[in-house]
Amino acid sequence: MKLALATSALVLALAQSAMAQDGAYFGLGLAVTDNTTDSSVVPGFEASSNDVGLALTAGYRFASAGALAYGVEGNLDLMSGNEMSDGGTDACTGSSPTWCEVDAILRLRGTLTTDLSGGGRLTGSLGAVLVRGLVESGPGNNVNATGNGLSLGVAWENLGGGLPVRVDVNYDAIRDDNVTEYERSMDMLGIRVSYMF
Repeated sequence: MKLALATSALVLALAQSAMAQDGAYFGLGLAVTDNTTDSSVVPGFEASSNDVGLALTAGYRFASAGALAYGVEGNLDLMSGNEMSDGGTDACTGSSPTWCEVDAILRLRGTLTTDLSGGGRLTGSLGAVLVRGLVESGPGNNVNATGNGLSLGVAWENLGGGLPVRVDVNYDAIRDDNVTEYERSMDMLGIRVSYMF
């Protein structure tokens, strides 16, 4: 009985927060990224890949001050881990100490949101990003790595009937990682389409 009561309370809270300007919100959807990586060790080698994954969102919008609402948001993208390549040469084959693949992307950002007169909502965000994946740390030495950097995004959400659908465009610049033998960088441009609760 207690479980049923707690579940009912949670469903009501989620349903109300999806329609309110302030409060908690959640999202579930699909993420698509275009990843590009290089290393100053091997100039001219620039590996890239397109990847898809599951997109999860959780955030909190604080009470608005006029037309704007401030908040915090976390995004987790669980990617398929497609291997990057440059002109048919796969990354992580001794070509260059770059990123090889991305398995997960975690963003934590501050948000600024406004409701549009046509029934939509526009959100801008800025913060930090962490990625988990595989890097080459010398010929034949491919290791798991965690990288970090700057993340920014813009999102549009429809507020019409049914579940709101949100489209995000994100840019993530990874400039540091925990495998320190070589310097490497990665840029990720992504689109996420999510149902919001």
